[in-house]
Amino acid sequence: MTCKCCCSTRIRVIRRERLFSFCCVRFVSGPAGRWAVLSIGKLGASAGQLEYYERQVAAGAEDYYAGRGEVPGVWTGAGSEALGLAGGGRVARDGFMALMRGAHPLDGSVLRRMTERSKVAAIDLTFSAPKSVSVLFAVAGGGVSEALVDAHERAVAAAVGYLEREACFTRRGHAGAERVRAEGFVAAAYRHRLSRAGDPQLHTHVVVANLTRADGRFTALDARALFEHKSAAGAVYRSVLRAEVRERLPWVAWSRVGRGLFEIDGVPAELLRHFSQRRIEIERRAAELVGAGRALSREAMQTIALATRRPKTALEGEVWRDDARARAAEHGFGVAELQALITRPTAPHRRPVRSEVVCRLSGPDGLTGSHNTFARRHALAELAGEFVDGLGLRDLERATDGYLADASVRRLTPGDDGAVVFTTEGLLRSERAIVGSAERRREEPTAVVPQTILDDVLAGAGLNADQIAAVRALATGAQGVATVQALAGTGKTTMLRGIADAYARAGVTVFGAAPTARAARELRDAAGVGAGTLHALAGVLDRRGGFPRGSVLLLDEAGMAATRITARVFAHAERAGVKVIAVGDAGQLSSVEAGGWFAALTRTHPGPSLREVIRQRDPAERAALAALHDGEPERYVEHKAEAITLHASERDATAAVTDEWARLRAEHGPAGVVMIARDNATREQLNSTARARLRADGLLADAGVRIGGRDWTVGDRVIARRNDRRLDIDNGTTAIVVGRPEEFSREWAYTVLSRARGETTLHLIADHGADIAERSEYAPAPPAREPADMLDALARAMRRGGSERLAIERPPHPDTTGSLAHHLDPHPWPAQQLEPGSAARHSPRPARRPGAGHDLDIGR
Repeated sequence: MTCKCCCSTRIRVIRRERLFSFCCVRFVSGPAGRWAVLSIGKLGASAGQLEYYERQVAAGAEDYYAGRGEVPGVWTGAGSEALGLAGGGRVARDGFMALMRGAHPLDGSVLRRMTERSKVAAIDLTFSAPKSVSVLFAVAGGGVSEALVDAHERAVAAAVGYLEREACFTRRGHAGAERVRAEGFVAAAYRHRLSRAGDPQLHTHVVVANLTRADGRFTALDARALFEHKSAAGAVYRSVLRAEVRERLPWVAWSRVGRGLFEIDGVPAELLRHFSQRRIEIERRAAELVGAGRALSREAMQTIALATRRPKTALEGEVWRDDARARAAEHGFGVAELQALITRPTAPHRRPVRSEVVCRLSGPDGLTGSHNTFARRHALAELAGEFVDGLGLRDLERATDGYLADASVRRLTPGDDGAVVFTTEGLLRSERAIVGSAERRREEPTAVVPQTILDDVLAGAGLNADQIAAVRALATGAQGVATVQALAGTGKTTMLRGIADAYARAGVTVFGAAPTARAARELRDAAGVGAGTLHALAGVLDRRGGFPRGSVLLLDEAGMAATRITARVFAHAERAGVKVIAVGDAGQLSSVEAGGWFAALTRTHPGPSLREVIRQRDPAERAALAALHDGEPERYVEHKAEAITLHASERDATAAVTDEWARLRAEHGPAGVVMIARDNATREQLNSTARARLRADGLLADAGVRIGGRDWTVGDRVIARRNDRRLDIDNGTTAIVVGRPEEFSREWAYTVLSRARGETTLHLIADHGADIAERSEYAPAPPAREPADMLDALARAMRRGGSERLAIERPPHPDTTGSLAHHLDPHPWPAQQLEPGSAARHSPRPARRPGAGHDLDIGR
């Protein structure tokens, strides 16, 4: 295979060091486009990479972080103290660079020997204050600024302390199989005042060396733990910041601007936007390009970010503050407005109602809304956003323990990874309802088709052996809940048509349902039965009192059906003696909401299966897809080697994919080829480029209408996604799949790569794809990675499953009976922060992704 990025070198021999990589989590803070950012960056470790920092970043990484006019960096972390680096002691450049090479900052002795395999020298944790805090810090001066800085530093210290306690690990054993708790971080903290555009932006870099001591020796940090606790650490920072600001400046009132995000009330939104010049520059340039007819890929946005990136402003003394005050006054926030704000009376404390918080977090839209289990860090992050006026870390952790002690929460036995997880009683009830119904109805003789009728139907059905066996087993089996595991392309709808015909001939009423409107429509059209979505069916059953007795429900795409809504339907089915035939594939995409019941039933109550694939014409393609489905992605990658094209950038990939799509569209027609991408930004770019091609070819009208922020015109093919949120893919003759290797998780990869009857081609993008606009404020931009190990990365991603087992498949923790109350303070939530019985002062909001329709717990 040949690299298509910019050369003709064989892909297996391309090598290039990764200079800088990062993962940035961004939290939207309101419509003005403001951001509160917690980002994690990785600083490269090789000699060449460190030379890059010294050469490109003001003669040294430490100089970059220190910056002209900023306060000196200081040592922090328990690991620093153990090395004799006094907490708060100043960081010297030579000592910092020695640490980056794995040496002691003071005497140069080797702490961790860096080899050619060492990829990362340090982890950069960047904590950035809300824009209103940064603006007041700049324009107020005096005691107000000192209070805000002090609050910020205490919040950073609390968040780093949390990470040090919860996420400081290293690896031991063969291939790092054992995670070992380490003694602490060796880190340097650098506080900065300004963004590159010269805007107030109070933020602190905590540069954590990629080494930590455990069992008496230094080894690399397990960075995965840091990423796991990233959201929780960000929530700790914001919660402690709010509390510390309120303690020092009682007139401050916090205003909610997003999920878990707050700004100081009284600082005008327009002023906050003005002091986000960098984002304004990027948006303005993007608008200019769109106005000129240019499509904006993520790469194009990154290019804009780099093009507008300035050397970091060096303003000495109080010049920067005078500049900020002048700009604020120009936008209506001068001395009088500032004085009116800081002389306001003490703002009243706002306290969440405990019962409402617990109800939300443990309810259908809470912590188990889209996952079957959650960890303590997830609960902590959600609870932090409930306290408008913030909480100190100790109180926040007590509140978290208090929630986890509630009777609505169940602690489960740790899995093989040793992680402690929890679930909610509401979800457990729904899971028990489904599994219990299937167990009780194992030998229930309902909706059995007479043999003579079945033989007559099958004689003219044109089914293959797999399909005939499945129809016979289902139509004659004595069970109230039956499952069929059907691989993609095995003709399950044809089989369902045979089932429906058999029951129709026997005089049994057949209903159809599916998780999405599209799947319901396909079931209706292909199997000839009345069908709708599961949510619509549940609503009808609730209103009309249930199913007609003795009927049959065909539940298609059952692997994508959510647990709670399925439990409601199963309850109606059991009461009316309705036979439920659930058909799906546990190896394809699972439910957006908490799910996994179908896979559980196929493990405990296996039924017939369809494995004879008839969609793909090529036998080798069928065998490779089967291997991918069964967890052997290497066979698929090897089979598709000549059909995989590698691209250095998203722009290159988009151009190539669009060219291929246009050629195949002309050959097979509009419905004969489909472009598939997982990432929204990539999909947008593909759509934009394809529409430009159609318009240039005269196949798309120039004039149209604008609906929902989009332009629509004659010639567009439209998919309505309101009901089909997870995957909108038609089966076709050919498929072109594009993305970065890490996007091809096991279930998603199998689902999209099995759609086409003919050829499926893959286009892999080498660049990292993360949005660098925010991160570029703090550190050098990452170069695009070379595709040397792209195929290995693809195979690794394809082994990574995204489906979850049911919570009831993990037994309760032996030390609990559904509650942790006997281990904890009976009143662990700080009394002064709670207001039992009063009305909530803010609207409830979903903890994660909200469920669709009537997502109610059975038994409530």
